[in-house]
Amino acid sequence: MKTFGTGRLRGSAAAFLVLLLTALTGTGLYGSAFAEPAEGAAAGGQGRTMLLLDSSGSMAEGAGGGKTKIEAAKSALRTVVKGLPADAEVGLRVFGAKVFSRTDAGSCEDSQVVVEPGADNRDDLLGQIDKYKPYGETPIPHALREAAKDLGSEGVRSIVLVSDGESTCDPDPCKVAEDLAEDGIDLRIDVVGLSVSGKARDQLKCIAESGNGDYFDADDAGDIEATLTRVAKRAAQPFTLGGEPITGGTESAPTPITVGSWVDTISAGVDEYYAFERKEAGSTLRVSAVTQGANRSNDPISVEILDPEGRRCDLGYISRILNTRSLSGAQATAGEAEECDRPGRYTFKVSRGVRDTEPAPVGLQVTEEPPSSDPGFVGADVDADEITVRELSFEGTAKPVAGSASFEAAPELTTGLWSSDVVPGEALVYRFRLEYGQSATVGLRFPVATAAQDEAFGTNAPLARFTLRNPLLANVGFPRDAVYSGRVAGREAATFSTATPQVSKVTGQGGGKFDGGGDYTAAGDYYLMIALERNDETLEIPFQIDLRIEGEPAEGPTYADGVSWSITDGLGESAGEELTAPAPDESDDTRKTAAGEDDSSNLRKGLGGAAAVLGIGALGLSALLLRRRRNAA
Repeated sequence: MKTFGTGRLRGSAAAFLVLLLTALTGTGLYGSAFAEPAEGAAAGGQGRTMLLLDSSGSMAEGAGGGKTKIEAAKSALRTVVKGLPADAEVGLRVFGAKVFSRTDAGSCEDSQVVVEPGADNRDDLLGQIDKYKPYGETPIPHALREAAKDLGSEGVRSIVLVSDGESTCDPDPCKVAEDLAEDGIDLRIDVVGLSVSGKARDQLKCIAESGNGDYFDADDAGDIEATLTRVAKRAAQPFTLGGEPITGGTESAPTPITVGSWVDTISAGVDEYYAFERKEAGSTLRVSAVTQGANRSNDPISVEILDPEGRRCDLGYISRILNTRSLSGAQATAGEAEECDRPGRYTFKVSRGVRDTEPAPVGLQVTEEPPSSDPGFVGADVDADEITVRELSFEGTAKPVAGSASFEAAPELTTGLWSSDVVPGEALVYRFRLEYGQSATVGLRFPVATAAQDEAFGTNAPLARFTLRNPLLANVGFPRDAVYSGRVAGREAATFSTATPQVSKVTGQGGGKFDGGGDYTAAGDYYLMIALERNDETLEIPFQIDLRIEGEPAEGPTYADGVSWSITDGLGESAGEELTAPAPDESDDTRKTAAGEDDSSNLRKGLGGAAAVLGIGALGLSALLLRRRRNAA
């Protein structure tokens, strides 16, 4: 997996620290209705992080501003450590600290863990940072292997390598990084190069690329502090998918699944099948699939609902763009206004495109909404062309907010003006709540480039895109006059805007679906994602969010027999019941093994067990949602 160039990260270390604190104190994605993080991931969604520091003799060289590289690194590390919340698991390892010369015995194994990764080690970290001194050689390969061992083999893991030189030991550290991160999911290696150039810089970039991470230049003392703070924040808040582990089946032997949150690993070009027992006629059955893929290629994902006779009820499809490792979310629905309204065994078919070469985790969300005796608030019967995106003023005092790299830690926005910032290569998530009867208009404004941005970007200003997600994290469409993509930090200000219909059980045409694409039929948390393509520079780019939530909350549906239900629920008796797999068809026996996966079901029960949390690196950009119904089959 390759990066899109290097980053010279500049800006306020204090601002970066605010981002660090916000990212490490996130809350659960779906509250109590969905699963919790597994062992190996801290409660806020972050994984374990190992700081891997170069203690070679060249770290005594000057870094500008009257500081040496080692002094600048120490200052940055103190800032990072003091800002860590209690539950962030971070450790510290150094290399080149004890053996002076490459001709001395043990120089290529000169690496020591000085603080084990943990959440109760802040004083130890600060104490060891004070003892951190430049001394010996640069045995990066051995240090990388040992840092990976320090983190263990389970859960979300990140190594932040900080170095100012080329490795003085074999083997090739790029190959070591590639071997450590070969699964492309659970481990990433980010690298900060301290005033490096030539072969040393090329090698450090290669380590980041081979290790599923990113490379950043830090050219002076200010850069070092800002960059280390930013990279530590990124490493500690990977995107996560929460849910019960499951392995999909074949067309003739689909894996049983119930309402709830699940995580599967799906290979490119392979169809996974799941069997769902629908409880009641006239219920609304929803299933969504969310993935990032394992690299930055265009990797479409689709989710399809088939009725008991194998006929298509609905198909949701989305494809990523801009050659980024981006998030994709699609949803299919079989509702009471569809032909697919009978009880019985339905099949969910989830497919990934063929361009992504590695297996990737896919999050599945399944709900079954009971049949309603009264739809409650009835929204206007509109399609995308009939929604007017009104102009927003962006006036008033903006409240600062730090976006999150994960849905689970997304800060909540309310009506008003907000200020935030984003760096090329990042995708940041924010959430806002819509009740029945409410709609939203959302605007984003990026100012004209500063002198520093203009010098850095020139005519290569980064492309930005923003998307909206519904409570099941699936993409929703835009009205015709929405503006959702364009260049930012250029010689003109950039403004994006969109609007939603009113949330209603019967919003829009076609039996409750907004004809512009996407499902606005359930109250709950909706999500705004803003993302920038990777660029040769990683300067902070400020922007404003103007959010206007309109309409008073209204009554939602009344369900038969007085049942209470929300989008985070299913029909309660489904969750937790034992799942029994149908006998497999021998003709399908080789399908899984041909894709390099286990050919057994490996079923779990309901949502009662520990969740699997699969970490993925920085978020990317997502595309428009294309939906097809039965008559398109």
